[in-house]
Amino acid sequence: STWGLPNELAWGQRKKLYYGTDYEGAARRPKAPKKSKEEVEAEELEEEVEAQAIQRRMAENLAEEDYGLDLLQAYTRTAEPPSGKESGQKIAKDLASLSRKEQLKLLRKESPELLELIQDFEAKVVELRDELEPLVQMMGDGVIPAGKGSQYLQTKYHLYLNYCCNISFYLVLKAKRIPIHGHPVIERLVTYRNLINDLAVVDQKLLPEVRLLLKEFRGNKTDGVESRKKLLPLVRKTVNKRKTKSPNFTNNEAEDELADDSDFDEQAALDFYKEMEEKIMLKKKRKREEKEGTSHPVVEEVESDQKRGATYQMLKNKGLTPRRKKIDRNPRVKHREKFRKAKIRRRGQVREFRRETQKYAGELSGIRAGVKKSIKLK
Repeated sequence: STWGLPNELAWGQRKKLYYGTDYEGAARRPKAPKKSKEEVEAEELEEEVEAQAIQRRMAENLAEEDYGLDLLQAYTRTAEPPSGKESGQKIAKDLASLSRKEQLKLLRKESPELLELIQDFEAKVVELRDELEPLVQMMGDGVIPAGKGSQYLQTKYHLYLNYCCNISFYLVLKAKRIPIHGHPVIERLVTYRNLINDLAVVDQKLLPEVRLLLKEFRGNKTDGVESRKKLLPLVRKTVNKRKTKSPNFTNNEAEDELADDSDFDEQAALDFYKEMEEKIMLKKKRKREEKEGTSHPVVEEVESDQKRGATYQMLKNKGLTPRRKKIDRNPRVKHREKFRKAKIRRRGQVREFRRETQKYAGELSGIRAGVKKSIKLK
């Protein structure tokens, strides 16, 4: 340095100064005298001053590239409007001057899913207003009892509401010309549409009951207790129709489950399960008969003037040929099985070599639980 002082960044001449810790070798060193409070505070202040000096030195060495300002400047340069000839090349589209056909063509080109979503939105709003809203109102009045059916209606009602809300948000983004490529609302719309498509099978089964309830609801729209009294027998009637189609169960628990007014789809599931069970049992029975050979042969009616057909026993003509094992048909497989059994017997006659292991690795040949080789003490 200019004043003859050593440089702060100089390493020094002794490497030992930069290694080791305060507690390393404390048992070998003589115990140092305890520092006073003033000395500890002075050391902490010195460390703080040194840390601030290092921080200032690092800040002085920073450049604009370290802050990432060059990226911002490049972005502003690209975002600046072009001047001169470049601005003259761009022609702004005047949408008002285009015809309706051209506007629709441009819309289909930019957003092909927009028109389909608008149609779906209108259809779902009509279904919410004309079908689901009255059914939810009937649930609140107690006409439709609590159960699986009411839970299904509530789920469908909230699913349609969320789907319409997301479509509305999508339309707002489109109206404000905000780019929606990769926006989470697209993924959410696809999820809701898949869920609605999954409910189509159940909707088809419940369609007659829903139409009947809505017809009575619109006919008895006089508000009060009278409309509720007229609708309650209708709900019981639709449930009793399903109960008459159900099979006779001896189990009381099954009858109690079928008696639930809102379990509309339970009967269909039970019928399907019973049909599948009968098919499986019939298939097992056929296989068992084929295996045992007890299946009844088909007896063909033979006219009196015709000859009787030859049976299997006649065609094969085995006579008194003894039954042979299946393994005797293939000599290669027979000798391979013979060699495998001989190796097992050899293992009991001659002890095979085993290397000494450092730790127990388990029994290689297994442990026979029934073998006892101990003797009683006399």
